[in-house]
Amino acid sequence: METLNRAIFLSILMLCMVLPIESQGQQGAPMGVDLECDQSTININVHPEQNEAVTMVCTVTNTGSFAENIDLDSSVDGNDFAIEILGDESYLIEAGEDEDFIVQFSASPGIEVKSEDYNISARVTSIGPEPFSNVPLGQFGSTAEVGGTVNSLGYSRIELDISNDLTRNIEVSETATIQFTIFNDGNRIDNLEVIIVNQLELEDAGFIFVSDSFFRATVNPGASSDQGTIILEAPADTSEEISIQVEIQAFSKIDTTAESNDTVRIVVAASSGGGAGSIGFDDFETMDGDGMAMIGMAVGGLFGVILLLVIISKLTKKAGKQKIAAKEASKAAKAERRSGRKSNKAQPVEDDDFEDDDLDFSDLDDLDDLDDDFDFEDI
Repeated sequence: METLNRAIFLSILMLCMVLPIESQGQQGAPMGVDLECDQSTININVHPEQNEAVTMVCTVTNTGSFAENIDLDSSVDGNDFAIEILGDESYLIEAGEDEDFIVQFSASPGIEVKSEDYNISARVTSIGPEPFSNVPLGQFGSTAEVGGTVNSLGYSRIELDISNDLTRNIEVSETATIQFTIFNDGNRIDNLEVIIVNQLELEDAGFIFVSDSFFRATVNPGASSDQGTIILEAPADTSEEISIQVEIQAFSKIDTTAESNDTVRIVVAASSGGGAGSIGFDDFETMDGDGMAMIGMAVGGLFGVILLLVIISKLTKKAGKQKIAAKEASKAAKAERRSGRKSNKAQPVEDDDFEDDDLDFSDLDDLDDLDDDFDFEDI
């Protein structure tokens, strides 16, 4: 009996297939499938920090007169995109019924701006009341498909690179040159610009822009711009040290949310308050160990010279006093001897030349008093 029913069903199916198309449209096709999706163009953000998959909803419908087993399939050109049917890929759908399913698209982060075609298909694999009869591949009315385009969107991403020191120490009226490049880390040709964010603050502090206060360049993806230069001139005079930050910003003119920031510190030495060779207390705060050692050696050497001069002065004064005292004592001794000759001529005359030149070694003991005579007030 089951074999008879199956044979009758197949006979009816074959008869329907050979009927004119107009007759099938009026009476309803025994087999059919339809496929629709809520969008055909898929755009994916491939920014490395914002890359996310995109989904769309599709509906497969059994337009035939009998229950159908329907298989789903999907494909996309190229290797940079991927397509996937989430959930089941095969459905048993009664006549006139439908099923929704989700298709997900993804792309490799950071890929260039490009487009590829995709395709989604539905195929009736079997039909009829149980047991189902297999449908030959390519049978009329057994397939449906939809297609579209998947795109990777362009994005801007930049990096600002300051090529010289981030701290500049200059004198009044000297210039500070800020050199930099901009790297286009996006996936499209970009128009990039560099500006000084706090330009008014710098001008109020007395700085002058010798060059333009901005820089512009068109840069290919994955490449760096030519070297940019911004030159500032320090104030002509300042009574105290100036320390100020130069705030530099690079951004895309296509997407102003894509930016990169950095700062350069400029220190201008004071031009007054001690002369060109003076050293202020602020200088000691920034001076390194070698500088402090040199200053210490200079101060120590100066103190040693002053001390030597004081000692020489003391010795000179002491020697002068001793010489005067010796002369006075010699004169007194000669006078006394002369008076002694007059009173007693019978006594032999003694040679007193040696006494004039007598050396009293006890005089050297007077040098011991040098330590007591030294006073730092002599400095």
